[in-house]
Amino acid sequence: MRARIGSARVRADNLWQKYRITPEQYDALRSAQGFRCRICGIHEDDITAVSRGRPRLDGKPAAEAFRLVVDHCHRSGQVRGLLCAHCNAMIGQARDRPDVLRAAAAYLDDADGTGVSVEAVCKLRIIDSDPAGRPPRTVRFGGAVSVRIDGYIVRLTPGETKTVISASGEYEVITLPWS
Repeated sequence: MRARIGSARVRADNLWQKYRITPEQYDALRSAQGFRCRICGIHEDDITAVSRGRPRLDGKPAAEAFRLVVDHCHRSGQVRGLLCAHCNAMIGQARDRPDVLRAAAAYLDDADGTGVSVEAVCKLRIIDSDPAGRPPRTVRFGGAVSVRIDGYIVRLTPGETKTVISASGEYEVITLPWS
C-alpha cells in the first residue's frame, strides 16, 4: 500500500504520525535554522545522507534520507528543532538530561590532562540499609573530602574508598578539601 502512495506521501505521513508536523513546517524549520544543525551548526549539504529502511522490491534505490532529523522532547512530544544524526544521538545517549551534557562538556574542557589524577580520586560506596532497597552506588570525589551521611561525618583521603550503610542514601559534602 505504501509503495503506491509515493515517497513524498510516506514522508508526510511519518512526519505527522511521529511529530505532528507537516513537510512544510519541516522545511520552514530548515530555513529558520539556515539549513544547519541547531547544536553543532553543520550545514545539511556537508552531512552524508544514508538511505534508510528496507530495500525496494523493484530494485530501484531507496529514497535519500533527510540529512537533518527532527528532535523532540520525549515527555511533551514538542519539537525542539532539527539536528544532525550525531547531535541527535548525543542527546539520546545523555537521556535528554542537560546535567549530563553539562558534565560531559566540563569533562571535555578539562581533558587536557590538568584535571584530577586517578590517584587523587576518593570514593564513597553507599549501600542501602534495606536489602530490598536501592542498589549500591559509588560516588567519586576529586581529592580529600568530608561528607555527612545519616548524621555521621566520613572523611576520605585521596586514593581511599570507604563503604557506608545508609538508611537515606543522601549525603552532603562538608569540606572540600579538609586537613
